[in-house]
Amino acid sequence: MNEIFELRHQPELKFIIGEDSFQIIDGYDLGNNGEYPFEIFKSALLNNDRTNWWISIASIVVDLFSGSAVGGKFKDKANLILEMKNQKNIIYLMDADFEKAKQVTELLNSKSKI
Repeated sequence: MNEIFELRHQPELKFIIGEDSFQIIDGYDLGNNGEYPFEIFKSALLNNDRTNWWISIASIVVDLFSGSAVGGKFKDKANLILEMKNQKNIIYLMDADFEKAKQVTELLNSKSKI
């Protein structure tokens, strides 16, 4: 029996998790779309929005010397990194349900075969 997790409606982001594989439907990045067997799946890592301090500090330093007004906090967007045997997919979670993303991450990691 398949479990369906709709993380975002527009553009669509959906995970369909079955017994032997899972499917990704990602309207934001079509390169992530596909069906992936659990035999090649290693792990899922969920990352929340966070400040990229290196870029933020560098932009402030550049701002001080150039007099421009671009310095400030730069954030890395929330994402879900899926590591497979021979590839890594990064799924960006803009406007997605983060609680459902946590559920997907836990379920996928519990089914990992590697």
